[in-house]
Amino acid sequence: MGYFIITDTNWARLRDEILSLAETCHKAFGEQSRHTDWLHNGDVCKLLNISKRTLQHYRDTGVLPFSQIGHKCYYKREDVERLLETKSVKSNTDKSKNNK
Repeated sequence: MGYFIITDTNWARLRDEILSLAETCHKAFGEQSRHTDWLHNGDVCKLLNISKRTLQHYRDTGVLPFSQIGHKCYYKREDVERLLETKSVKSNTDKSKNNK
């Protein structure tokens, strides 16, 4: 397997071309383009108020789906929001049980 080094500028151009091509394909087939907002580890830890180790546990146990590119993990914003909702629902349920 070979490797290519690409500059930030060329990467941005390539990304924009790919997104443009995807948009054109979606329009041609009558579908709306849906670009996913991706978050990295630091963002997810801040949003969920968890440590990096807890985030790793979530990955290892399948609690939070992720994609990995090289050595970096990325998470869909929708998946993080879904987990945040389930955490808050569980937290509220636990509080109501303790008040009884």
